[in-house]
Amino acid sequence: MGVIVGKSIFPGIVIGQPYIERKKKIDIENYKISSEKVEEEIERFLESVQKAKNDIKQIKGNLEGKINKEDLQILTVHIMMLDDPQFISDIKKGIKKEENNAEAVVKKVSNKYIEMFEKIADPIYKQRALDIKDISERIIMNLTHEDDIDSNLNGKILVIRELLPSELLKIYYSGINLSGIIMEYMGETSHTAILTKALEIPTLMGGNDIFSVDWGDKIILDTTSMEGKVVTNPDIKTLNRYDEEKNRYRNKMKEIEESIDKETVTLDGERVYLYLNIGGRLDITQVSRKRPDGIGLLRTELIYMDAVEFPNEEKQKKIYENIAREFEESQPNKPIVIRTLDIGADKKLSYYKMVDEENPSLGCRGMRLTLADKNLFKNQIKGILRAATHHNIKMMYPMITNLKEIIEAKDLVEECKKELLIEGKEFKENIEVGMMVEVPSNVMLADIFADYVDFFSIGTNDLTQYILATDRYSPIAEKLYDCYDPAVIRAINMVSSAGLRKNKKVSVCGEMAGENQAVIALLSLGIRDLSMAPAYIPKVRNLIRKIELSELKEIKIKLLKSKDSQEVKNILNEYLEIIEGRN
Repeated sequence: MGVIVGKSIFPGIVIGQPYIERKKKIDIENYKISSEKVEEEIERFLESVQKAKNDIKQIKGNLEGKINKEDLQILTVHIMMLDDPQFISDIKKGIKKEENNAEAVVKKVSNKYIEMFEKIADPIYKQRALDIKDISERIIMNLTHEDDIDSNLNGKILVIRELLPSELLKIYYSGINLSGIIMEYMGETSHTAILTKALEIPTLMGGNDIFSVDWGDKIILDTTSMEGKVVTNPDIKTLNRYDEEKNRYRNKMKEIEESIDKETVTLDGERVYLYLNIGGRLDITQVSRKRPDGIGLLRTELIYMDAVEFPNEEKQKKIYENIAREFEESQPNKPIVIRTLDIGADKKLSYYKMVDEENPSLGCRGMRLTLADKNLFKNQIKGILRAATHHNIKMMYPMITNLKEIIEAKDLVEECKKELLIEGKEFKENIEVGMMVEVPSNVMLADIFADYVDFFSIGTNDLTQYILATDRYSPIAEKLYDCYDPAVIRAINMVSSAGLRKNKKVSVCGEMAGENQAVIALLSLGIRDLSMAPAYIPKVRNLIRKIELSELKEIKIKLLKSKDSQEVKNILNEYLEIIEGRN
């Protein structure tokens, strides 16, 4: 009997048979072709690219309605990459110049891109390297006609070094039911991790040397805590114990489901508000089932990414109004926070050429980009102001660095109002405007910023990355990316304290908002508004109903005195065990 530990991505307990996927490399021949056959070989390559695009579009179309649109956005990105003229041109030139077969040239060119991106420190480019690997493997499989999914995978726990997003979606689309996933690759913020959460597949990432393990016929996958584990070759006693654990976990899930219609109130009667993070489309069934208190983050970049050109003022007004109407059918009078365009870094638009930068995460992105193109920004502001006329809509700015940006944006909003007034268009005069807290300067000057905005929303994903200066996609530095680091906890406390002093609402809309341990920490720091993916609302609501806020005063003191993230996690886990025992 052995134990493998890693990072839990989606919670669950699975007892089942492992399917070991060593993912043999496609055997690519490298051979010369005659000059007369070059154009024919290029055509063969282009056909495989077109087939790849058609396959992705088909998978995307068949999964719409089953998976949130924003979780399928990776497929849109892959289609855009398959349309990239530079990538296609490099391969065509390679076939002509080297007079080699398409498979070999695709492999060579894609490896060049992958190696180039992997050398760049910015985490965004690490993910881009994985995306190129994904699309190039799809092209090569089309060229070699090797694209089968083993039906024996059905009902098993997949053990694999690395699972690419399109592979996971193809497995799902093919009707294969994965009981669980164990990966050696570690990337809790990667596209694959996001999809496993969306598909609700118990997943563990970061297991070491998984192919040197004697897996046996049956294993136990337990991802119910932050540090997940796999038990290989379990003995009868361990199997029996986990059978009981599985039943307890099933009962807990039933309890969570039953509490879905109850108020999100602590044991001592304080109300906590749970909001949704969404992209450009609502899944109304999900919304009505989760009973959120509003939309805490509407990511408008997904609306732009789905377009073929920048949507104008009128189109944006209609999109936001439609979302508001649809939401209000099941959740009347609840607020919707629209974040203004946040492109740059990992988010690109096919119709807009970004400036090449060595480190785009620290470059022209978010507010920096929109303030540099005022007409683009004013179109969106006007669309939001007009849509807010008869709806409870608020506006929020991403990636704010200094006060000058807030003042400049405020002046633009006033300018837009004057223009709308002259044009005789209805708009909301007193719209609430907030800002994301994502960089250290926001934390240090939170008390100053609070005088210029109506609310704060802490984006813990970026805030953690920038405070700890970590690369989330680096196998080495990624281990330092930890939202439970005392530096991050103290930063959140500083923002929360500034908000309370200035009577400004402070919410959290990053990954932390959906994690049980983090919820305890955030409540102890005075946060009462949490925004998260729809799937996490029921379990967070159930947890909050077991918490006594008066007990968190001591938790807060301990957290702010902690020296490292392990100490923070130990404090939170200890309290979590206490409250999980409450009926």
